[in-house]
Parts: sequence; structure tokens; C-alpha cells
Amino acid sequence: MLVAFVIVLVLAVAVLYWMILRNASEKIAAQYQSLSESLELEFHAPPPTLGGFIRPEPSVFGQFRGREMSISVPGKGMQNTRQIETVLKLELKQKGFAAQFAPAGLLGGIRQRDSGGKPRWKSGNEEFDAAVDVRSSASDELDHLLGEDRRTWLAAFLKEGKGTIYFGEAGLAYAELGLMAKDDCRERFVKVLNFLSDLAETIEDSSGQ
Repeated sequence: MLVAFVIVLVLAVAVLYWMILRNASEKIAAQYQSLSESLELEFHAPPPTLGGFIRPEPSVFGQFRGREMSISVPGKGMQNTRQIETVLKLELKQKGFAAQFAPAGLLGGIRQRDSGGKPRWKSGNEEFDAAVDVRSSASDELDHLLGEDRRTWLAAFLKEGKGTIYFGEAGLAYAELGLMAKDDCRERFVKVLNFLSDLAETIEDSSGQ
């Protein structure tokens, strides 16, 4: 009798877990589908495996304002952690300079671990410098790129989310902790996509491309 009860309990827990996974997966897929339709991007949703207990994350990719871009979840967590990130990548049509932007404070310091030992850049605007931790050796480029309006936007955006913005030779990127399961998360990615697209245009215009 006890064995039968344990078996039924295990099956019930497995079914409940399967339903939770399916519900979460459907919510995430719906957000990516909405991005695909609104931004005219390709939508990719790998099929579940192991009877639905393994559900790979969807992704979108394609052209946005004439640039290759993608939003996806890397196959493994953040470096040296088990935390999952959703990552937006945007093409930069030239060799860029390296910089990282994270919320200031303890969390910002932790998330700057991939900055390659670059010094902290300060804009001279006390409010911005108190809100955003910027690591880069390209002081002149950042002075030119980040006017008052962009500094204000960055400070407000990074304060409201859990993300980090990266500039690199391969392009621009935004990484946010967690999965895209809610409307406000999807809307943040659209906001930062437009912001990074504007930055990419400015970087290329200043180089004469």
C-alpha cells in the first residue's frame, strides 16, 4: 500500500512539474513570437524533448534597421555561475571599441567581471556616474558618443532592469538576467534594440562609413 502511494505521489509531482514547464515555456514562446511579428524577424522554437521535460528556449533573428541581430538564450549560464541570461546581439559594421555598462554598486561590480581589467570611465556628470558603472579605455570615443540625452537614458534604463550593455569589435550587445516571460521584459529589449541601433549609426558615421 505504501509503495503504491509513493508511486502515485511521484507521478503526481512529475505531472505537476511537466505542467509548470509547459506553461512557462508557452509564455516565453509567446513573447518571442510577438517580437517576431512586430519587428519582422525569424522565429525559431526547437521542439521539446524527453516527453516535454526538456524545452529549449526559442530565439528570434534577422535584420533590424539594416543590421543583423538576434535575441536568444546561451546554452549555458553566465561565466562561473548557473544564472541564465537572455542576450541581444546587434551587428556593428566596423571595428569598434570595447566598453561595458552596468548598474553602479555591488551588482555592477560583479557584472563587470568580463571587462578585462579596463579602468572605470567617468563622464563628469555626478548623477550618471553614481548610477552607471562604465569600464572602458576609450575615453575620447565615449565622450563623443554619450551626450546628455544618452547618459540620461542609460542611467534610467539600467536602473529599471537587470542588464549589462557591451560594446565590442564584433558588435553591440545587451544581456539581462532571466528569461523573457513577461511583456515588460520584451518591451525593454525593444527599447534597448533601438538605442543600440542609434549608437551603431553614430559610431559608424563618426568613422566616415
